[in-house]
Amino acid sequence: MPSRKRRHLSPAGFLLALALLIAAIFAADGIARMFLQTNEENIVGIGGFSTADSSAASADNNTTDGNATQAPASDETVLQLTADQMKNGPLILADTAHPYQGSQSFSDFSAITDENVKVRSSTLPIQQEAQQDLCSLFDAYAAANGWANLQIYSTTDTTLDASSIYTNVLPDRNTGYGFDIGLTTSTGEVVPYIKKHNEWMVTNAWQYGFVVRYPSDKTETTGIAYAPHHFRYVGKLHAAIMHDNGFCLEEYISYLKNYTLDSGGLSYTLDSGSYTIYYVPADANGTTTVTLPKDAVYTVSGDNQGGYILTVTNTAGNTVASASEDTAAQTTESLPTETAGYLYQ
Repeated sequence: MPSRKRRHLSPAGFLLALALLIAAIFAADGIARMFLQTNEENIVGIGGFSTADSSAASADNNTTDGNATQAPASDETVLQLTADQMKNGPLILADTAHPYQGSQSFSDFSAITDENVKVRSSTLPIQQEAQQDLCSLFDAYAAANGWANLQIYSTTDTTLDASSIYTNVLPDRNTGYGFDIGLTTSTGEVVPYIKKHNEWMVTNAWQYGFVVRYPSDKTETTGIAYAPHHFRYVGKLHAAIMHDNGFCLEEYISYLKNYTLDSGGLSYTLDSGSYTIYYVPADANGTTTVTLPKDAVYTVSGDNQGGYILTVTNTAGNTVASASEDTAAQTTESLPTETAGYLYQ
């Protein structure tokens, strides 16, 4: 049987075949990109956050389920903020038009052994997260004045009877974030706290996360007469900003509405910590979606008015480039930064 001779390509033929193969590969890749391209995910790069549009996500994914949204990427945290969460948190603003309707469980003073924290009754209810800073506040007062002559007279009482040292109705009392103090005299009698008797608390409470909820120069804004005895917990960071700007709580919430996720947050430095605060308006559909980096350290408080305040701890690789620095300040107080992902339910 005759042997077959193998044909060999000439150098020119080999180069032509190679060129045709490369062209075919590029053509196939182009076709794949055209028909198999995935939708751009709602991923926010390090240093920024965004609200997710669930309706747009459904449309992009061509789903028939109107509630379907894109699955979050592995480097994202997606917050689903509800209408109930808007009613909870240390920055809720309760007034006659927006009464407190939160669902948080209050604690009391039964476990507090600090001798400087004197209460009319250990069963008085208060938000637990305010207790540690409250103890620090009363310890500092006792150290500055040489004695502890203040009593926590009431907390959540909204209407006190005729025998009470306070009979004014304060909408803020319902929140459990506030307290009224009385002044203990040398005879042991508890009398109303008036600023001229002792100005230390009014002047220094902000350093410990508390503000005078109804200041003397804000009565037209709050609608409530001056109440130097009623202090409200908002947290050290927010109390510092309110103090620096002379804001009451109504003014502060209104001010924060200028710092949305789209326009950029409010940057503030407290001791060695750097923070960025965003106001997030509630979505009309009842659930507000916010996307942020997976390991972001943050807290979210409702405002009880129509939105949420998102406070982010700026860490390495997680700073907000668009944040405003017009109120940055340095104080001697520090804020814990270990709490990651804290929502008020």
